[in-house]
Amino acid sequence: MTDWNSVREEYPIFKERIYLQTHSGGPVTTSLIQETNRLLTELSLWGGDICEQWDREVEATRSELADYLGVSTEETAFIPSTTMAMNIMAYTFPNDHRILTFKDDFPNSFLPWLHQGFEIDYVDSDEQGMIHLEDVEAAITADTKILISSDVMYRTGFRQNLQKLGAICKERGILFIVDSTQSFGVLPIDIQACQIDILMFHAYKWLSAGFGIGGMYVRKALLSSIKKPFIGFFNVKYVGYPANASDISVKEDASAYELGKTPYLNILMFRFMLKRFSEIGTAAISARVKELGSYFVLKCKEHQLSLVSDFAAEHQSGIFNIKAPGITKAELNEQHIIARAAHGIISLAISFYNNEADIDTFLNYLGNRKPSYAISK
Repeated sequence: MTDWNSVREEYPIFKERIYLQTHSGGPVTTSLIQETNRLLTELSLWGGDICEQWDREVEATRSELADYLGVSTEETAFIPSTTMAMNIMAYTFPNDHRILTFKDDFPNSFLPWLHQGFEIDYVDSDEQGMIHLEDVEAAITADTKILISSDVMYRTGFRQNLQKLGAICKERGILFIVDSTQSFGVLPIDIQACQIDILMFHAYKWLSAGFGIGGMYVRKALLSSIKKPFIGFFNVKYVGYPANASDISVKEDASAYELGKTPYLNILMFRFMLKRFSEIGTAAISARVKELGSYFVLKCKEHQLSLVSDFAAEHQSGIFNIKAPGITKAELNEQHIIARAAHGIISLAISFYNNEADIDTFLNYLGNRKPSYAISK
């Protein structure tokens, strides 16, 4: 059985404050700091000669990521951000492909495509933040070629039913692209069962791997049929190098999307955290997030607080919103509570390193701060 108190002790942030803002970025662990120092020390002692060793470690990381996702190594790539990955994909496909996405999704789901001249349709949520499959199906037209969705809506915390969305896309011949940044590491996705064609994520949130690294999956059947819009020295195979550097063929695996010199430190920091999460156990982490989420919902109702994102279990994530007009982020900071607060809504993210005491402290403060927040009986 997992000792969650010991896991929590790995995160120094909890010595100073209650952190409920993982959806903005996860805090790093003491052990990751030590690992990063070790890597920098290697670089200081060996300079560029360390690259040969690190190249092997990067490929081992690729294999570990592929195993984690349940895909092949040829289908995986490292990316600096989902913004970069989405822009690359917007350059990959012809802009006569009509896009369908969601109003509550992060703007990265549409901005790169909009910039490239794609026609985009949007599916709206209802007043509670729910997205209904019948609305998705109604929004699909004969010209819809790509559906883009996050696993979890960043603004509402609503978790999509990716398996049903994937089935709709498969039936209609629509490419299915998923951004799993708001769930990667804590809420697993079965890529094959959900029939996802392209998946991407940034690892600085729920995996707590620091900024500047993420991953991308591209279905093997697509890799040989879609263009690689950007290339460089590391994205091609050479026939006559160095005598003839122009005699090349572009790689057909997903690593062709990795541009520039390998960001070794970021990838190896990612590897370290992926291993740590695997040691704790994907199932255990997911169950803990759901357990704390259920506890939070129960306590909100006991405090008679207005919970905006009260979704059914299948659509629940680690992100929750509460109506709290007048409360500011600065005020919460003064109480050593870190959460988003703007426009009368407090948005918080509960991860496996939180505990019931975090939730109780936050809700007790909120409940006592202004009785008018309570739901009228």
